[in-house]
Amino acid sequence: MNFNKLQQSYQEQLIKAGVSQHRAEQAAKTLSITELKLISEIWEDWGHVVSSATVS
Repeated sequence: MNFNKLQQSYQEQLIKAGVSQHRAEQAAKTLSITELKLISEIWEDWGHVVSSATVS
């Protein structure tokens, strides 16, 4: 996955988690390719954590 795709995916996930679009865009732009790759490796687990945190 390329850098722009990772940024976009991260931004979309933040928005799904309730972060405003502007803040999600800012956050996605501040991360390096290494950080985005690390997040993408744990994305499924991260998604489950976010889901359970919002349900509780």
